[in-house]
Amino acid sequence: CVLLTTGSFNPVHPGHFRILRRVKDYFEREYEPQWNVLAGYISPTHDSYVRSKLTDAAWIPATDRCKLIEGAIKHEGVALSSWVAISRGESEWPAGFVDFDEVTENFRDFLNFTLVDQKKFVKYPINVIYVCGLDHFNKCPAVARMTKQDYIASAIVYRSGYEEQHIRNSSKASGVIYVSLTGERDDLSEMSSTKIREFFQKPTTSTAKIERFIYPNVREYMIKKQKS
Repeated sequence: CVLLTTGSFNPVHPGHFRILRRVKDYFEREYEPQWNVLAGYISPTHDSYVRSKLTDAAWIPATDRCKLIEGAIKHEGVALSSWVAISRGESEWPAGFVDFDEVTENFRDFLNFTLVDQKKFVKYPINVIYVCGLDHFNKCPAVARMTKQDYIASAIVYRSGYEEQHIRNSSKASGVIYVSLTGERDDLSEMSSTKIREFFQKPTTSTAKIERFIYPNVREYMIKKQKS
């Protein structure tokens, strides 16, 4: 299978990669039957959507968000860069914003047409696993709905503060797979893109602890952005 996660990544931080790593580990070591994760892709959201959510001071253009992600992947080293890459199709789509379910469907079709039908690199169809947090699953019915299609499943990762009743009522047979992080919840950090932006906009004692989660290339970019 191949993992796919979407989002603003405004800016990217280690938590985005931690989720992919944890889902990969879950499928290859805990899930039954075991799945082999071939690759993971990060798909930044189109500017038209991200800019509508944020102020001009907070918004990072897609071209820059993509470069920051590439730099962060390189910073993480070969343990990540050997299997995680960026997908620019969503952020560069000429018609504007494309929602995550359509992105996932198009990605599945592209992979299977290119690698299975056209180039014969693999013999069997590739499953695309859409990876997101529990918060996104709870508010977006399309996360579960799209798993009714062939070769699409969703891996939902626990997030602190969000109710679990809905996800626990979802059947594994439906293609909705819950990575509950049982036994790991005390180790979860409070990193977020919002807190990183706040760190550079209005540094306070409460935002200072987020500093260790900022990639060097992100730090350099955000400092220049605040000065411009």
